This record gives sequence, structure tokens and C-alpha cells, in this order.
Amino acid sequence: MILLDGKTLSEKILAGLQPHGSLHIIWVGDSPSSSKYVTLKQKACQQIGQDCVIHHLPSSTPTPDLLQLISDLNTNPKVSGFFIQLPLPSHYNKTKIISAINPKKDVDGLTPNSPFTPAVVRGIIRLLDEYHLSIFGKNAVIINDSDLIGKPLQKIFIKRKINVTLCNDQTKNLAEITRQADLLISATGVKNLITEDFVKPGAIVVDVANGDIDFANVNAKTSYITPSFGGIGPMTIACLLENLTSTKN
Repeated sequence: MILLDGKTLSEKILAGLQPHGSLHIIWVGDSPSSSKYVTLKQKACQQIGQDCVIHHLPSSTPTPDLLQLISDLNTNPKVSGFFIQLPLPSHYNKTKIISAINPKKDVDGLTPNSPFTPAVVRGIIRLLDEYHLSIFGKNAVIINDSDLIGKPLQKIFIKRKINVTLCNDQTKNLAEITRQADLLISATGVKNLITEDFVKPGAIVVDVANGDIDFANVNAKTSYITPSFGGIGPMTIACLLENLTSTKN
């Protein structure tokens, strides 16, 4: 078993980046997970000398006010890129809010016409490529069918001639499906969802949600696996900033 070390690769990516303009983060509410990730993104910006501005709004912020902030950032020439820290409080229409972002400034790659690959997807691909993991013609199972992760990954894998199956929380006989996967990617946020019984011997296993995989009991069965921490998380941040610096081209 070999660990897919996203922390080391992310540091290498950050070391090659130059600051560009100003990155803005819209953070609504007080979710502990959002607080953690905003802090980590701030630290990464500080590491490369990137200007970073945080707009921390209460969860009671009216939708028109949030949309006005997005409009202001869209038209401000000093703002190179910005994104909304997810998840948004449940009473917001996430699709409506995200769709208001100017695609040219959507460095998280979430809007329908964004020129950027979603940072998390870019992070997954960069990590797999770093280890020269060829799964041409093999089977990939992605437990996430969202527009943010599952569907963009599926498109990339199909172009690489990889057979892809998308699963979600309605998928029946999930373990039977995942046991056919040469590459298993889980991004559900369900703690220890993937146990030893879900994994094909010698599979490549990627934990996007920092805890989906029962690492202690699964790792010995895999050929490559991300650690619970230090895998896709730091890669996502590094690739977000990579998207940002590419806006000057």
C-alpha cells in the first residue's frame, strides 16, 4: 500500500505560484467546517503572498444583499477571482447564488460556464497523475453524482477511456458495485462509509471527504490510498490558487 500524499504535492504546487491580484472569499454563517477551510485557505494565501479578503456574513443575510455583494465583486477590476465557501445555510438557493458569479472570476469552477475545472476535481486528477496511475480501460466508481465533483470527474475519466459508474445515496447494492472498482472515489461526508467489504483487492482508493474511508481497516487491501487527512483537502486549496493565478493569462 502506498499513500497518495496530497500534502507534499500541494506544497510543491504552492511553491511554484506567484500572487495575482486579490482573492475574495464569501463565507455565510458560522459552520465549523467552513471556518476550518476558510482558515486553511487564508494560510495558503499567506504562504504565497496572495492578497485575500474575507466577507463573513451572518446566516440571516437576505438573498438580495448576498447577490449585491456578488455583483460588486463581479464588476470590481481589482478582484481577480472569488468564491462562496460551501455549504451555504440551507435556506439559500445555492444554484441561484452560485450562478450569479461571473464565470471568468469563478476560481472554484462551480458556475455552469466556468472556464476553470472545479478545484476539488483538479486536485484529484493532479494527485492521481503525480503517481502515474494509469487506469486506462479500467473501472472507476465515484460515490457522488453532483455537478461539483461526480459529473466533472466522469467527463474527464471518459475522455481518458475509463469506465465510470456514478453512485449516490439512492444507489442499491453499493458494496457490490464498489467491489468492481479499480479506482474508488468517495465524496459523501458519511463517516467510515467505505469499509473493507466495499473494496476490491489492489484498488486505488480516494477519500475526498476526509473520513468516508475506514482507513485503518481498508488501507492494507489497497494498492494506493489517500490518508484521512493530507490527501485531497490540501490539493483542493492548492488547485484553487492555481486557478486564481491562471486568470492573468
